[in-house]
Amino acid sequence: MADNPLFTLLSNPEDGGADARILHAALEQFALTGVRRTSTDDIARRAGVNRATLYRRLGAKKEIVAAAFLYEAARVLAQIDSGAGTLAEHPTDDEIDEYIVQFCTITLMTVRENRLLHQLLEIDGDETLRALTVGAGNVVELASAFLAERIHTIRQRSGGSTDPGEIHSLSAVLARLTQSLLLTPDGPPPVRTRDEMAAFSATVLVPLIRGPAAS
Repeated sequence: MADNPLFTLLSNPEDGGADARILHAALEQFALTGVRRTSTDDIARRAGVNRATLYRRLGAKKEIVAAAFLYEAARVLAQIDSGAGTLAEHPTDDEIDEYIVQFCTITLMTVRENRLLHQLLEIDGDETLRALTVGAGNVVELASAFLAERIHTIRQRSGGSTDPGEIHSLSAVLARLTQSLLLTPDGPPPVRTRDEMAAFSATVLVPLIRGPAAS
């Protein structure tokens, strides 16, 4: 994932140039006034550019909102990538299970504790939910690609199946599962605490991610 140019651009604003700085400014403005009440003039002013430059680089407000949420998703994925650590080249079965539980738990906690998301839901819940559901196709795609790389590495080092189609389908399902747990924290499965997240990961996600043995 770290080699993905989109991931690098979006998750490193100091290296990403004007576009990333504008997206960062847009998110800051959304957190203050909400998506609905934020104008392109507000974003341009905070980013230190004029409206013509804003439109030329990123498009109208609809495009900016979509790109800004994708930017934040990439930043969160970078945080998860850093916090999850790495899997040994020749891990034992216990090390594989522990790594998967650690990775899944960190993923759920990082997403659940996202400060910006909580601010946006409080200030402008309807528009935020829209951006994270019907407008979140690119976010889900980015998260799915990130998960696919992790699953491939785990299976490659554990002797599991690395069939691309299977991993692609599983990563997409897990990305959507994470989205659902984020947006609907109440109700089953119980994953409100770190211990609950770890238990859910161990009993449900470890078998899914390990998958069948390579043929």
